[in-house]
Amino acid sequence: MKNHHTFIDRNFLIFKAVTQSELTEEDKLRLSVNGLGNSVLSCAPLWLQKWASLVCEYLEFEEHIFPETFKNDYPKDMKIEHIKIDARGQRDTQV
Repeated sequence: MKNHHTFIDRNFLIFKAVTQSELTEEDKLRLSVNGLGNSVLSCAPLWLQKWASLVCEYLEFEEHIFPETFKNDYPKDMKIEHIKIDARGQRDTQV
């Protein structure tokens, strides 16, 4: 996971949020799907809303690659579907 979200990657997300802060429909949908609606972001500046969307985008990516990355850390008889559920749970505790 460290290969996909380095110190430079994290700083780039902030840079991108500040320089390209307009929210797209995809950003709005991503925020909503991840439980970050108007009640949380209504007072936040646009760049912060964009940054939150970019972080959620990474969390969705992480949820996607989590099962393959950590499959050897789980019991051998555990099905990949259960690992995916665990990845979703990991994501939900971070948002």
